Amino acid sequence: MASPLLVIALVCLAGGGSLLPAVEAIWLTIPSKGDKCVYEDIQANVVVVADFLCIDQDNEAGLGPTVDIRVTSAYGNEVYKKTNVTQGRFAFTTTESGTYLACLRMHHDQTHYKVDNTTAIVNLDWKMGIGTKDWDAVAKKEKIEAIP
Repeated sequence: MASPLLVIALVCLAGGGSLLPAVEAIWLTIPSKGDKCVYEDIQANVVVVADFLCIDQDNEAGLGPTVDIRVTSAYGNEVYKKTNVTQGRFAFTTTESGTYLACLRMHHDQTHYKVDNTTAIVNLDWKMGIGTKDWDAVAKKEKIEAIP
């Protein structure tokens, strides 16, 4: 069974006709109890950058329920962990080849959030390798000009 992130990446590559690996963000519904996990098979020495954002029922960013997020390596080593957050960014370079796992769960204390909601909606944008480079910033920094 192929990884959900890999399937999305392949669809983006096939649909966009691009030779650069591109990954679109995915939306996850996090249940009130238990984890929601996504995984990706990654080689060693690959840069990974991910952004995540919770939204509430009115699609307002950062105002909804909070989540706990944990990312582990192929051998179960923790590479990132945050609790009680609505958004964040993490980055790491893989040290081992294999399946990396990102698990999210609703934080146990939701007293700050008054809406009776049994799930959290999270946007996860996971990029690897060359896809992590901000090419617009590189172009601006180097002032790339057209050849006359």
